[in-house]
Amino acid sequence: MRKRLAIGFAAVIAAGTVLVGATPAQAVDAASLASTIALSNCSASLVRYPTSLDTDRALMLTNGHCYEGGMPSAGQVLQNKASTRSGTLLNASGGSLGTVRADLLIYATMTNTDVSLYRLNETFAALKTRTGATALTISNTHPADGIAMFIPSGYWKQTWNCSINGFVGTLKEDQWTWHDSIRYSSGCNTTHGTSGSPIVETSSNKIVGINNTGNDNGEMCTLNNPCEVNADGTTSAYQGQSYGQETYWFTTCLDSTNTINLTISGCLLTKPPGSSTVTVTNPGSQSSVVGTAVSLQMQGSSSSGGALTWSATGLPAGLPINSGTGLISGTPTTAQTATVTVTARDSGGTTGSASFTWTVTSSGGGCSGQKLGNPGFESGATVWSQTSGVIGQYGSSGEPTHAGTWNAWMDGYGSSHTDTLSQSVAIPAGCRATLTFWVHIDTAETTTSTAYDKLTVAANTTTLATLSNLNKSAGYVQKSYDLSAFAGTTVTVKFTGAEDSSLQTSFVLDDTAVTLS
Repeated sequence: MRKRLAIGFAAVIAAGTVLVGATPAQAVDAASLASTIALSNCSASLVRYPTSLDTDRALMLTNGHCYEGGMPSAGQVLQNKASTRSGTLLNASGGSLGTVRADLLIYATMTNTDVSLYRLNETFAALKTRTGATALTISNTHPADGIAMFIPSGYWKQTWNCSINGFVGTLKEDQWTWHDSIRYSSGCNTTHGTSGSPIVETSSNKIVGINNTGNDNGEMCTLNNPCEVNADGTTSAYQGQSYGQETYWFTTCLDSTNTINLTISGCLLTKPPGSSTVTVTNPGSQSSVVGTAVSLQMQGSSSSGGALTWSATGLPAGLPINSGTGLISGTPTTAQTATVTVTARDSGGTTGSASFTWTVTSSGGGCSGQKLGNPGFESGATVWSQTSGVIGQYGSSGEPTHAGTWNAWMDGYGSSHTDTLSQSVAIPAGCRATLTFWVHIDTAETTTSTAYDKLTVAANTTTLATLSNLNKSAGYVQKSYDLSAFAGTTVTVKFTGAEDSSLQTSFVLDDTAVTLS
């Protein structure tokens, strides 16, 4: 987290003062610090909603972990608490415009996001008359990936300039978990003391987020060392990487009087525990075969409308659940009958669950059925191993599916590039097995004799076929290859698309199958 003490975040609570060291070397001279606020140990900003009136009370925004009463614990939501928090309002060059003081903490939490919003003791109009300051507007839309942004810190009286480098579905630090977090490009390696600084979109000058943390020393998911939780539940930590939280969530919870109302349908802000109902749809009894890939998407909802976190007990060996999406996928390894309970938890801590039986039988004796998991890609980027962006919904991008709405688009960049897509499947001894798939190839190559761009189809290290730009076609063509030689083993089916330095060729796959007979 980016609350400043040189000795670390947690010490702020105990020390109560700020130890100011050397100015951070990565910061650049401030472009504009207008409407930022310097707190005793954090940064903040003077803000308004898009619908705020000049006669409304002015607002101050900072992080939840900058709350003067101490860091809210995981799951805790603070609302409408008396406050006398004060800070120094700054002009564009960092000069003081005077003190602003709160009389109410409207909302604060460190669960799913990291925010504290205060009501000041004067209106926007009165504050402008006294100081000349105009509040920054909180954007009411989700920020876009790649937009230019800057982070003005009232504490350091400096700004950082960079762009949004994607979003993190789940970010975890110590006991706290945040969702849809903003990842920065390398220009915004913020430091302690920048906590609570607004993230301002350069083109609109609107607030799209709030700076809150960064990984200090490469540790995994510890205090001051947030980690990114991947789709499969594994974690990744990147030393020096900084993050922020989105702020348009506030605008989803406003009523007609510009008051935060957490009961409004679609409100994204975290609710207090017990204020909602979570329902999990029971998928019914499940059956699987050892060595055959499985994909089951659990469905659930919260009356609060927020994101759910998933967990499960009793799952058959080899079948984990994705905590962010509720997808159960993998390859069962042991014959068994299990009672599975899947639980979903919303942002307020309310849970719902469903229990069902899952039977896994031995792979021996059966020479029938289709064995690939997610064969038509309709479960999204699951079960298959892929290079980034291969599996997707590309119909609107000019690459329609053979069936359904998902396919696998390999290459198509018009530059040197290699994509891979693979999955392992067990073929029982004594069975015949056939690999089939539909492929559409389009190309900008004009040659009728040279294979510049190639798609290799392989089983383990055995090449089954090589397709190329010479195999271009107006639509999908089905291909079929015998895998019977791999009976009694687990074989990895792999597609490798290799494109040369110019003129794109796209290899688009759909409706794959490994069928036993």
